[in-house]
Amino acid sequence: MKKSIAFVYLFAIIFGCSKDDDGRLEAPDPYILEAIVGSWAYDTVKINGTLYQYGHTDDCVKDLFQFYNSEGKFFDFEEEVVLNCDICAECAISSTGLRWDLHGDVVDLFFGEQQILKLKILEVDDNQIRYITNFDYDDDGDIDEVEITGFSYDPYDEFN
Repeated sequence: MKKSIAFVYLFAIIFGCSKDDDGRLEAPDPYILEAIVGSWAYDTVKINGTLYQYGHTDDCVKDLFQFYNSEGKFFDFEEEVVLNCDICAECAISSTGLRWDLHGDVVDLFFGEQQILKLKILEVDDNQIRYITNFDYDDDGDIDEVEITGFSYDPYDEFN
């Protein structure tokens, strides 16, 4: 299941923009804009109300996602997951890079100019992030509600 969640960012196409009542894009929440920048390991995944513990690969770096916003990486989002396949090297990592934009408490993720996912930030502080998104997780034609929690995790010491 963990690989399905991790790779959904590449395949989930969600349309629309976060707009306020008069049609303008909302200004970013300044607290969220600062607080989400960092490195986060997946912790739990709740799909349509059913909670699962995220299954990391033993003896490897944890699967993670990172929000950057500094020189050279303005509004970059990166995700790394350990590949578990028969022909993969031990602890081989697949990485995805996207651009992010914040409107109010909603993060839009883009692959090039194509928006692929919306994340509504429910909670974020120095230790934890919790967000919700909607997409067809199980390919049954119905939109599923997916809530993800992550904990602060910086194995490469990039966010001091």
